[in-house]
Amino acid sequence: MNFLNIYKTLPSAVLSMQCLKEPLTAPIIEAQLVETYLLSIINFQTLIATKSSRIVYAAKGREVIDFGTRRAHGPQAGILAARSSFIGGCSSTSNVFAAYTLGIPAVGTIAHSWVMAFENELDSFHKFYETFPDYTVLLIDTYDTLTGAQHAAMISNKIKGVRIDSGDVLKLSKEVRKILDAKGLQHVKIIASGDLHENRIDDLLKNNAPIDSFGVGTEMVTSKDAPALGGVYKLVEQGHKGKIIPKMKLSKGKVTYPGKKQVYRITDTVGNFIKDVIGLEGENIEGIPLLIPVIKDGKPCYNLPTIHDIQRTASENLIHLPNPFKYLTDAETYPVYKSHGLEVKKQEAERIVRDMNM
Repeated sequence: MNFLNIYKTLPSAVLSMQCLKEPLTAPIIEAQLVETYLLSIINFQTLIATKSSRIVYAAKGREVIDFGTRRAHGPQAGILAARSSFIGGCSSTSNVFAAYTLGIPAVGTIAHSWVMAFENELDSFHKFYETFPDYTVLLIDTYDTLTGAQHAAMISNKIKGVRIDSGDVLKLSKEVRKILDAKGLQHVKIIASGDLHENRIDDLLKNNAPIDSFGVGTEMVTSKDAPALGGVYKLVEQGHKGKIIPKMKLSKGKVTYPGKKQVYRITDTVGNFIKDVIGLEGENIEGIPLLIPVIKDGKPCYNLPTIHDIQRTASENLIHLPNPFKYLTDAETYPVYKSHGLEVKKQEAERIVRDMNM
């Protein structure tokens, strides 16, 4: 069955500046059948991978953990968010099912309910350490954070960390660090969580908060400040009686460009990104072509990378993206241009469309 010819970004995590076009060639009914599914998968996961990448960037090398499943828009979204946030640079997830199915690390601490289920906080800490002696991270803010830190210091010098989930995290983290250090627990890490996002993390670290890692949930898995990515899927050409007819929209504010396309990345001598050029497929443009075949005639024609490969590629690409484009605020817009050939094609197609419809 001549089902689909799909092209997509190579590798899967090559950085997209303005939602790289990912052309699909198929009989029109077959191409139409997959529209909703493709947009749902690509839009949501691109959004969350981008958000998590910003959060990881703000953490300046400190570990970021996906804590978001309970705040995701449904259990399936929680799994997709775990995947895309890992691609964006998170080290692990608290979603055990996602970790199992995706092959990524599962990480968790203890819940407030665990602490509250015991007669007192100290007993709950002792029992948790007895149960998980090799990876004990204690949640210390159920009642009073500083008292919780003192109780944690009494458990064992082998505990791995403590977590602060509320209050003035900047002030509390500094006080907790003092308590732990005074007991000879300099190796015990401080994990912060609780409505964190990239700007708050950036502010904490600029003010020298002694935090070793961050658990991020709601703000990341919902991309709370920008909760939707408006990627679209448009017909750009159609075969008819042996001829290829360009297709485009003329709607005000939603004009589309006709024809099969390729995206070319221009870099400097050390591989840092300078700009991208969107051109016609086969157009003679210098640069690295980013789109390759993945499925041809209904059969895979590309060995898909693992999620770890995708994460590594995304990280490597971000290294080559100059800093002015990565700033959390007032970042410059990465330059993306249309080629001369594409602009000419657009003008030709517009004349044809207007003649036939207006």
